[in-house]
Amino acid sequence: MSWEKTDYPGVYVRGLLNAKHGIGKDLNISIRFQFNGKNYQEVIGRASEGNTPKKAFLLLSELKNNQRQGAGPVTLQEKRELEQVRKENERIKAEQIDKESMTFSSLFEIYLEQQKADGKKSLENEQSLFKNWIQPVIGNLRLLDIAPIHFERIKSNMKSTSKRKDRAGLSARSISYCLAICRQVFNYGRKHDYFHGDNPVSKVKKPVADNRRMRFLTHQEAQRLLDEIRGRSILSYRITLLSLHCGLRFGEIAGLMWQDLNFQDDTILIRNPKNGQTRVAFMTEAVKAMILEMEPGKAGDYVFQNTGKNERMSQVPDSFMTAVNKLGLNKNVEDVRLKLVFHTCRHSFASWLVADGTDLFQVKELMGHKSIAMTARYSHLSPDTLRKAVKSMEAAMQTKQGAEIIPMTGRAG
Repeated sequence: MSWEKTDYPGVYVRGLLNAKHGIGKDLNISIRFQFNGKNYQEVIGRASEGNTPKKAFLLLSELKNNQRQGAGPVTLQEKRELEQVRKENERIKAEQIDKESMTFSSLFEIYLEQQKADGKKSLENEQSLFKNWIQPVIGNLRLLDIAPIHFERIKSNMKSTSKRKDRAGLSARSISYCLAICRQVFNYGRKHDYFHGDNPVSKVKKPVADNRRMRFLTHQEAQRLLDEIRGRSILSYRITLLSLHCGLRFGEIAGLMWQDLNFQDDTILIRNPKNGQTRVAFMTEAVKAMILEMEPGKAGDYVFQNTGKNERMSQVPDSFMTAVNKLGLNKNVEDVRLKLVFHTCRHSFASWLVADGTDLFQVKELMGHKSIAMTARYSHLSPDTLRKAVKSMEAAMQTKQGAEIIPMTGRAG
């Protein structure tokens, strides 16, 4: 079907089957014109979409006027492209206005949804810290109005306030964690174009404190604990014995598979540990006997399971702390560093090694520490080690045959 002239110069129509209703005909409307010696025919659209020959003629008149004046779009395509650019600019401007008014609470909600989608496990703690400490100070402030002084206020509040009357404020570690959440939210905002500029948290000094666990068990305490646990849960007994005798973290124990056990060399392969460096632990006779008592699983099965479904353990069984409390091992202990927890078993392993005279560098390798500085915390447990080293050297010097000692009786010339 060809295009037909209308009563409006330069406007043409063509009848089409009405695809929407399946009956009757629809009109397709177009315009024709010349510009710079080139012929143009551009389709305006259908009559069913609200287009009319009159509207097409007015649009054609606008384009011709632009052509004469040398300003504005001179073709329908140019006009449409400019309209798209205008709408996009308006959208960007509206987003910018919205982002400029965005509060920390709004960004935190967006950040939280993303973390949920990514499967982050610490969201409950982050939400609690936000509700109790972050939101009251900066929750309703615009991102642009938040400054380092606001985080100093959060630090001050956390230091001086406690829900328990018998305790001072929260620990330095908790405060650092709270600041880290704020820093992550701002970094997320910058990455996703919700916020521009420097992260204000980066200018805030983190509180420093030694929160490292200092408690370790004596051999007698360890045996009492094992006896108490064994009467409650064989699973708790086994993992406690393994941590005490091999220095394994709970996460390393939970991740152990039968393929990691080598009974010929009496070794345990620790894959993907906390420091990222695979290492080998060594079975004691008690550990080896304990594992051999168990019904072996397939190579890829977890050695220790909460259920019989080959599911990885997610937390230390409650029976461990029940036994600790039953024995009163945490009675009247307020300092969190001195409280007995499952990780104390690992510290006890290292402490026993050092107290027995084991070299710190060997302890470092057995513990899987990244640096000797992490192992040095146990050095005070072997006050006689250095003395023994000097005495050993002295004995070697005295027994060495042919050694000649020349006394220095005068001044050097």
